[in-house]
Amino acid sequence: MGVVRLRFDTTVHYRFQRYRPLVVVIFEDLHWIDAQTQALLDLLADSSASTPILLLVNYRPEYRHEWGNKSHYVQLGLNPLGRENAEELLAALLEDAVELQPLKRLIIERTGGNPFFIEEMVHALFDERILVRNGIVKVTRPLAQVRIPPTVQGILAARIDRLSAQQKELLQTLAVIGRESPLGLIRQIASTAEARLDQMLAELRAAEFIYEQPALADTEYIFKHALTQEVAYNSLLIERRKQLVLGAARVQPLVVATEDLHWADASESRQSGELTKS
Repeated sequence: MGVVRLRFDTTVHYRFQRYRPLVVVIFEDLHWIDAQTQALLDLLADSSASTPILLLVNYRPEYRHEWGNKSHYVQLGLNPLGRENAEELLAALLEDAVELQPLKRLIIERTGGNPFFIEEMVHALFDERILVRNGIVKVTRPLAQVRIPPTVQGILAARIDRLSAQQKELLQTLAVIGRESPLGLIRQIASTAEARLDQMLAELRAAEFIYEQPALADTEYIFKHALTQEVAYNSLLIERRKQLVLGAARVQPLVVATEDLHWADASESRQSGELTKS
């Protein structure tokens, strides 16, 4: 590790000091980070004090790091929406009909002002026909009969279970590929005719599980939220998960980490030891 660190430090200092404009480096979802990437991140964090690097990261509260006492470290908390802002979001999603106010209050109470949770709860209510939109949004049953999972993961799992078998399999395949999935890679891995594949991708976009985004070489599909990918991934049986991981590795080896398959299932390898080094 000492040699690697020396080479890394040398490269960082020489390359970044040659180009004075600020270099922005982004790491997302550190709560899922593996040991090797964490070591790299720690080196970058140390180097950012003396090189023109802006290191941006995000993580859940359970993630722990050792940068808190560094003078060049600033933490910005993402707090839940207050009631007023949550009401504004729901007004944008559901309009301002007076008869919706009790349901809106229930949604804000259940979600704690988490905007992603609010959006997914609204999607779930439409999926279950508790809410219908026919020019205006209406509630179709009394609130006492509304059963909503208590967590956003539960809502996502319920929404995914309501997909057709083919849609669910495609969403799970995308989850194995990663947060972003190039269309060319999807077509090589998915066991679906091209016309039907394009239709199902459009359906998953319409349901806001994924978004389409342009890329330099190919169209890519990105999960709306990392939790959506996580829940879709965890809904796979381990054996099927491994088959998809290995299929992706055969089609595009660089998708897989150099030493093992931890890129796709760091949590599973810690819990079950099912994925081992190749």
